[in-house]
Amino acid sequence: MHRFCNGLYFSRISVLWPERLPRTGPTIYLGLHRNGAVDGFIYHAILPRANFMISTQLRRNLVGRLFFTGIEVARDRDKGEPGTNLEALNQCMELLRRGGELFIFPEGTSTLGPRHLPFKRGAARILANYLESGSPIKVVPLGITYECPWAFRSRVEVVVGAPVATDLSDTLHPLGRLKELKCRIQSALESVAVNVESEQYQQMIHRLACVATLGTKRSYFKTLKVLERSIPEKILLDWRALRPEIEKRKLWHHQGVPLFPLGPAWLYLLALGATGPLVGLGALLNLPPLLGAWWAGKKFPDGPNVVSLWRVLVGAPLSLLWVAVMAMIAIVSGRWPWFGLYALATFSGLKLCYRLKKLTVALHNGLRYPELHPQFLAFRETVLRETVHEPGGARFRRALISVVGDQGSTESRPTVQGPDARLENRGNSP
Repeated sequence: MHRFCNGLYFSRISVLWPERLPRTGPTIYLGLHRNGAVDGFIYHAILPRANFMISTQLRRNLVGRLFFTGIEVARDRDKGEPGTNLEALNQCMELLRRGGELFIFPEGTSTLGPRHLPFKRGAARILANYLESGSPIKVVPLGITYECPWAFRSRVEVVVGAPVATDLSDTLHPLGRLKELKCRIQSALESVAVNVESEQYQQMIHRLACVATLGTKRSYFKTLKVLERSIPEKILLDWRALRPEIEKRKLWHHQGVPLFPLGPAWLYLLALGATGPLVGLGALLNLPPLLGAWWAGKKFPDGPNVVSLWRVLVGAPLSLLWVAVMAMIAIVSGRWPWFGLYALATFSGLKLCYRLKKLTVALHNGLRYPELHPQFLAFRETVLRETVHEPGGARFRRALISVVGDQGSTESRPTVQGPDARLENRGNSP
């Protein structure tokens, strides 16, 4: 079910550094929590053998039991039965002793904010308890980055971090061991996260990452990580020159960015002519589930981090039901070729939807405001040059220089940090 939901809602899910995933043996996976229970769908598709620790509230109804399974725990705000968490801890220990894989969300809940939420001690306690047996175990941090968390057919990157060291000094007392493990866990998770000082700065670097990955094979996460500490001054200078020109015009935006064609406009017109009818036909033939998912995303979420969850919870079952209805119509009428056409249009529409959105925005802007086209492409080239993915040490050194000043080095370049830089706040809300 999770694989079906992922394939239905997201256009691409990539895994960075998959070679770090263990093949065998007891393993604890520690995952950052960004986009509600949808995070779990994606992690589970990548780690099918893992058993997840989940909130008791997720399995209180039939729909929840259909989508969610795992070791249930009661959070502070949940109404769990007495003894639920003690039983869950015993299940976790037994699973690890048998060589199983356990998945934990150390934050306990999700947020799309600029920083991760405080990490609870539960993961460190489970790890400390297991280490008392003297048996080896692998602990792997995982991060997750969405281009646009609530958008239909958006893209996702899962980041596999370096394993957490579990060797501890024999001189440490139990509380000291727990604190040391918690510190290591936090450091490991922050290495696969993008933590910034404000929502404004977060929105800005996401738009720059969108620009940097246009027409390239660059990693969205790696680009964000380069910009995590500071934004190069050259980007900001070019943006200040481009921004007034953008504000004068009624440009269309994709993920907050006013796209323009990267090649000849006639190629974009041909691509639009080829993809538009297929996507339109696919949408028309699947209008009931699409409208149901759209309505659920407006009606039920209490925050942007659960918009995609509600769309999936309503849209996925409706899609399955609608396919069954279409198949039944084909059986009764004997018109199987029509069902084949429906299946082809649906598949093509899903595959091409993401590309069509970008094509439409870029073509509109390019045809309506051709005078702005060269300036946008020049800005994109600046972003590409200034956001080259560097080794961690080089990136850290430049970030340090931006904070304490250049101590005589001629290798650094000027940077401007968080609040001093602004991009227009458009098109980035659900």
